[in-house]
Amino acid sequence: MVRWRPAFGLLAGLVLAGCGLPMAVAAPPPVAAASATALATPAERPTALPSAALATPRPSATRAPATAGAALTAAVPPASAAPPSSIELLFTGDINPGRCVYAKAKAADDMRLPYLGIAPLLQAADLTIGSLDGAISDYNPPPPCVETHRNLLGPAEMAQGLQFAGYDVITVATNHAKDCGLVRGCQHEALLDTLANLRAAGIAPAGGGRSLAEAMAPALITVHGVRFAFIGVTAVNAPLWAGANTPGVGSFREEDYVAAIQRARELADVVVVLPHWGREFSAEISYQQREAAQAMVAAGAALVVGNHPHRVQGVERFPNGAMAAYALGNFVFDMTWSDGTLFTLQGILLRARFRGAALEGVDLLPIHIYDDFQPRLADAAEAEQILADVAASMTSAPP
Repeated sequence: MVRWRPAFGLLAGLVLAGCGLPMAVAAPPPVAAASATALATPAERPTALPSAALATPRPSATRAPATAGAALTAAVPPASAAPPSSIELLFTGDINPGRCVYAKAKAADDMRLPYLGIAPLLQAADLTIGSLDGAISDYNPPPPCVETHRNLLGPAEMAQGLQFAGYDVITVATNHAKDCGLVRGCQHEALLDTLANLRAAGIAPAGGGRSLAEAMAPALITVHGVRFAFIGVTAVNAPLWAGANTPGVGSFREEDYVAAIQRARELADVVVVLPHWGREFSAEISYQQREAAQAMVAAGAALVVGNHPHRVQGVERFPNGAMAAYALGNFVFDMTWSDGTLFTLQGILLRARFRGAALEGVDLLPIHIYDDFQPRLADAAEAEQILADVAASMTSAPP
């Protein structure tokens, strides 16, 4: 996919106190950027390595071509190796392809509708990665726009919007992966249709397959000579996990995801894990999330980016330079609750900056979901509040 990089607004530096984590928050012009915010980290947190200590793979040297002519005997010095390329990965929060999101898009006869306000930013990244909290299938009609319906099935045409937005990888390992509408009787059809519809749109699915081996296999994409592996798993709704010969999603059993990460390290330069985990509507990071993130990093993951709580949670850096973002909040979702809840209309984009295969840092870009369920960059005041929520979540995290 051809990428282009539009110019965006001012950047305010954001440093994770005690972790040396470089971050930035973007705000759209002409609104001023949110003020820099220090995110407190408990003293018992592991002391992170400074960014300069992150190892960058040494590029192989290229030998200068031999010079013709026997009379030339002087040695020709080898050409200097090109520096590693800069690579940007952009991660978004939960995406609902059905219910009111689809109803609005269908009424406008435009499946691009949810993404129109932010597509240039998504399209600008080298890779854009999302989390599909639902299914994309024509197996049954999609449920109507009713707040009480919890079945998040969207029709196949919703893949058009994801394609327009510029997604390259989407994890299907969520608790709604087999939603198939209000008509009962389906088993695996909606999940298998989702995998096929994403691939038809040129998007690599992660975290789903016809067997456990397929569901745990990484989606592999190479950018500027660096190979990235993406693994999707869910801790929510374990009955959806794939079996040895049963279609399903990526398992959250530690032995399964550790083995998957270790296998992916043999295939790729960078391993990214996309877990669906945590308590719904809670800003608190659970013991399960924290322990799993530590196990994933120990197994070889460079980046862990989670979703499911439908609100933002903390971001941390580990001593070896790996990072975990516990929840990015909602991205395209119809949780405009009648009680005026604000956090379900907020989220963050996480932009991970790599130099070659080395993770240099991340930027947090707060978003707000506006009319027609369209995410756009939040204004300065709201961005500061969202980042404060991220900071508070991390300071209260279990050890």
